Amino acid sequence: MLRSNSVSQRTSDAGGIEHSAIEALFRAHHGSIRRYVARTFGAGPPDPDDVVQAVFEKYAELGDSSRIANPKAFLIRTAHNYVLDQRRRQAVRSSFAQGIESDRGTHDEFDGERVLTAKQRWRVLEDAILALDKRHQEILIMNRIHGLNYAEIARRKGCSPTLIKTVVARALVSCEQALREADGD
Repeated sequence: MLRSNSVSQRTSDAGGIEHSAIEALFRAHHGSIRRYVARTFGAGPPDPDDVVQAVFEKYAELGDSSRIANPKAFLIRTAHNYVLDQRRRQAVRSSFAQGIESDRGTHDEFDGERVLTAKQRWRVLEDAILALDKRHQEILIMNRIHGLNYAEIARRKGCSPTLIKTVVARALVSCEQALREADGD
């Protein structure tokens, strides 16, 4: 269900789309969007109702909906992309969890040498990140720590996703180079 209080608060604070317009759009299309998500992707995760909520929150954040010729098509495409993003994130989490589980079998104990080496490598990485330009640090953290994709970071920073991808790639190269230098390679 659309939590109209959170949407109306957000839109009035951020100068977004008028609350009544979103409410009318929600009444007209929430059922068909929910059915599309359930039919295309199943009952979840993510839950179709949660997807509908997220889609209308994103729509409310647009600010200027006049650029959108077909709001229903836009909402359905947004729902489709949202589900795919959520499933990709879940796949990454599952893969990471499986990796940790398989590592537990080979490394039951953390000996002092391994802990010391890990701490040293962490310091090298931390120094490499701190040596980056402040904007590059922020973009790297938004992507690698907070899990935001290039398009979302670009939207927040007011630049192109290609620029964000380049910044992240350069930052990662700097970190990798710092680790190689610390390892003596």
